[in-house]
Amino acid sequence: MFGFLLFLHLAGLMVWLGALLAVVVILPMLYKQSGAATAHANPFASRIIRVFGMLAHPAAAIVLISGVFMIIDMDLGQDKPLWLEIMEKGGGTVILLALAWTGILGRKARKRLIAAAGQAVTLTGYRTASASIMVLILSIVLIVSLKI
Repeated sequence: MFGFLLFLHLAGLMVWLGALLAVVVILPMLYKQSGAATAHANPFASRIIRVFGMLAHPAAAIVLISGVFMIIDMDLGQDKPLWLEIMEKGGGTVILLALAWTGILGRKARKRLIAAAGQAVTLTGYRTASASIMVLILSIVLIVSLKI
């Protein structure tokens, strides 16, 4: 059972990071294509954000749920190493923060893109949030990998 949970955990993490990376890479390409530091309201930018939410949010939930079940399955009690404490508490906090933060900012960005009707819309806050979440996720993965 633990092996299947680990598979779900790692697969969810890959999909989640992949979706974040896609947003961080593709949205600036839209800016360069329009020749300005803003994205013109088009269905493509809105669709990118919607697809990101459809991929990243369930993947993050899978990472959280599989992680909780793996920690329960380990049954270490109070004698957990520091890296496992960081993974448990820090990882859970990052996932919940990411779900709320990117969900709210993504919804606001999509509303602005839809309401703009061809005008320029800045999405730097959404991109910055996505990049920040990526850095936090990779920090947790580094700590767990090094077993600090």
